[in-house]
Amino acid sequence: MREAVVTSAFLTSERAGALTFLPSSDEPWRGLIAAALVDGGFDVFTIDGLRVVSASGPQLTALAPAPEFPLRGEVFPLVFGADLDGQLRGYAIIREAEDVAELPLEGPGAEGTVNAACLFETGIGYFDLALLGENAQARIVRVRDAGGAGLDLEVRAEFDLPFAARNCSSTGGDDALLVSSPNSGLARVNINGRVEAIEAGRSIDDVSYTGLLGRPVALTVSAETGRMGVFDARNLQLLNEIVLNDGINAPGFQSPSALAVTESNFGGMAFSTGVIAVYDRGDDRVKLVAREVIGRAVMSEES
Repeated sequence: MREAVVTSAFLTSERAGALTFLPSSDEPWRGLIAAALVDGGFDVFTIDGLRVVSASGPQLTALAPAPEFPLRGEVFPLVFGADLDGQLRGYAIIREAEDVAELPLEGPGAEGTVNAACLFETGIGYFDLALLGENAQARIVRVRDAGGAGLDLEVRAEFDLPFAARNCSSTGGDDALLVSSPNSGLARVNINGRVEAIEAGRSIDDVSYTGLLGRPVALTVSAETGRMGVFDARNLQLLNEIVLNDGINAPGFQSPSALAVTESNFGGMAFSTGVIAVYDRGDDRVKLVAREVIGRAVMSEES
């Protein structure tokens, strides 16, 4: 077990259930963080914790981003999530107007129950979402602006999961998905349905994929243990459990329950190589950790 410190933190207006990053490639300091609220809707913050958009609506689970998507001649950050009725919802964030617009979703990929969503892959003019459905099933859908009334969703793959998952993350373009559940643990599943690795019996509230020191890793948080887990994303071998302590004006982890990771530059020295955001339901704060802080903790353990 290793120790690290929280880089910064800010309060949310209400309790949050999911987080995602919306980076800006041209102006890193204008990147955003979206937080889905457990009482419905979502808020959008700057990296400094300034709330720039507050959207009403249903409670959304496991936010999936499409940070810079060309839509009808303009580029918008998009967020997706499933509501409590199992319907996939999509929104365009209009920062200048401090507002959001709900996007109509069309096609076979928009049908069926969705319990959670995550970004799977991004290409030119499209992005793929992984959608977790009922009865331990998942599907990959391709999202395009095909010129219709809304976005078109095409099913690309459907496969079974080893357990009913609540959260997911892609594994960097190698056709696999990381899925997690507080009751069932962590698994890596190929989109052909083959379970490539599983770590059962752990309480995991959220999972995200990133690279640390040239190694692909799955980062997890657990409200039960109050720690961040670092697993090898290829075989789910546990590399570290990290305790995050108080930083300068930034309290440490108590009950971390939602997680998002970006490798994008968010401006400044601390966040130029990426950021980890964790919602801590122990004190209702979003806690930010520079990605390199976790990398140093891993390196310290291995040296």
